[in-house]
Amino acid sequence: MRWGSLILTLILLSMTGVIGFVTVQRVNSSRAQVLHTYKVRSLLKDLRADIGEGHANFDLYQLSRNPDEALQLDQQDTEQEKVVNELLQLTRDNPPQQRRLAALKLLLAQDFVQLRACVTGAKCIASDSSQPDSLAQIYERRRTMSRMLLEMDSIEDDLLTTRLKDWDRLFVRMVATSVGCFALALLLLVYNLRLLLDEIERRRKLEILQQQNTQSYRMLSARILELQDVEHRKIARELHDSVGQYLAAVKINLGQLSRDYINSASPWFPRLSESLELVDRAIGEIRTISHLLHPPLLDELGFHAAARWYVEGFAQRSGMTIDLRLTEVTNRLPREIELALFRVLQESLTNVHRHAKATHVEIDVDCTDDEVILQIQDNGKGITDRVLESFRAGGAGGIGLAGMRERLAELGGTLEVKSGPCGARVRATAPTRECNPSDPPPEKVTLEPV
Repeated sequence: MRWGSLILTLILLSMTGVIGFVTVQRVNSSRAQVLHTYKVRSLLKDLRADIGEGHANFDLYQLSRNPDEALQLDQQDTEQEKVVNELLQLTRDNPPQQRRLAALKLLLAQDFVQLRACVTGAKCIASDSSQPDSLAQIYERRRTMSRMLLEMDSIEDDLLTTRLKDWDRLFVRMVATSVGCFALALLLLVYNLRLLLDEIERRRKLEILQQQNTQSYRMLSARILELQDVEHRKIARELHDSVGQYLAAVKINLGQLSRDYINSASPWFPRLSESLELVDRAIGEIRTISHLLHPPLLDELGFHAAARWYVEGFAQRSGMTIDLRLTEVTNRLPREIELALFRVLQESLTNVHRHAKATHVEIDVDCTDDEVILQIQDNGKGITDRVLESFRAGGAGGIGLAGMRERLAELGGTLEVKSGPCGARVRATAPTRECNPSDPPPEKVTLEPV
C-alpha cells in the first residue's frame, strides 16, 4: 500500500510537470500569437493613418511646386509599400487577409502612379464632364483603401479577442491542473509521510522488543551458566567428599587384606594388588574430574594459581607444548571475572585438543589499568568459516563459544575469535580496576609433556 501510494505520488508529480510544461508552451505560443496580432493591428493603423492623412491634407499644387514635397511622396510610397510587404509576411497564415492586402497593394500602386502623374504636371481636374477627374479618383480610391484597412483591422480585432480568450483559458487550465495535481500529490506525500512515521515507530518498538529479548536472553544465559557453575561445584564436592571417601575406605580395606595375605601363597593376592591399583586410579580420576568441574584452587588462591595448575595438567594429558605467560597481580581479581576467565581458558584448550590438531599453544594473561586480557593462540588447522560466520552473526551452537561470549558480556567484556591457516586465536577481555602498575612483570613458562 505504501509503495503503491508513493509510486502514484511520483506519477502525479511527473504528470504535473509534463502538463505544466505543455501548457506553458501553449501559453507562450498563444502569447506570441496575441503579440503578433497586436503588431498587425499597429501596422494597419499606421497605414490607415498615412492614407487618411494624405486624404485630409492632399494639395497637388503644393506637391507640383515643391520638389521636396514630391520627393516626400516617393518616400511615402516606399514606406507604405514596405508596410504592406511586412503585413503580407505577418498574415501568411491568414489567406483572406492576404487577398485583401494584395488588393490593397494594387490600389496603392495605382494611387501613387496617378499621384506622380499629377505632380509632374498632368491635368488632374478635367475641363469637361466627359473626362474622368483624377483627383476625384484618388480621393475615392483612398476612401476605398481606408474602408479596406478598417475592415481588416476589425477582423484582426476579432482574432485578437479570440486569441486572448484562448490565452486566458490555457492559463486558467494550467493553474487549475497544476494546483489540482500538486494538491493531490501533497496529500499523497502527507499520507506517505504518515506511513513512514508509522513504519519508523513500528521498527522502533520492534527494536526495543529485540533489545529486551536480547537482554532477557543474556540474563537467562547468565543464570543458566551460574546454575551450571553451582551444579559443577556441587558435583565436584560430592565426588570428592562422597565417592572419594568410599573409594578411600575400599582402598583401606583392600590394603588390610593385602597385608594379611602378603606372606601367604593365596591365589587372591594378585587380585588384591590389581584391585588396589585400580582403586588408586579411580581415586585419581575422580580427583581430576572434581578439579576440572570446579578447581578448589580457583576459590582458594585465585585465577592465576588455578590457570597454572590446569595448564600443567592439560600439557600432560594432551601431549602439547604450552607457553604460559601470566601477569602476577597484587590483589585478586573479582570472583566473577576469575571464574569467567578460567572457563574461557578451559573451553578454549578443550576445543584445541578436540578439533585443532595443534602441537603448540601460547597463553598470555595481561592486566592493564582498566582490563584483564586472556589470549590463547594455537598452531592448529583453525576454525571453519561456517562456525566463524555463525559466531560473528551472534550464533555459534552449543555452550562453547556462545557460552564464553555470554559469560564475558554479562561482565561487560568481549570475546574475539580469529582464525587462519596458521591456527586460531581467542582473545577475551574483562573490565577490572584490580590491576596495579606496580605488579611484577609477567614471566614466561614453557610446559612440555613428560
